[in-house]
Amino acid sequence: MFHSPRITGSQEQTRAALKAMSAYFIATDQARPRQERQRLALEWLAAVRRLRAPR
Repeated sequence: MFHSPRITGSQEQTRAALKAMSAYFIATDQARPRQERQRLALEWLAAVRRLRAPR
């Protein structure tokens, strides 16, 4: 029987940070409005801060 590996909290945080970073760069590449890019950048920064927070 094959068991898929469990995703840890740290892995989930890393995945969220990468997703936020990707959304920001896609919005920048597509020249989306500044306000939207700024919101995405703040989401990305918040995700990175959660990664760096002590556990």
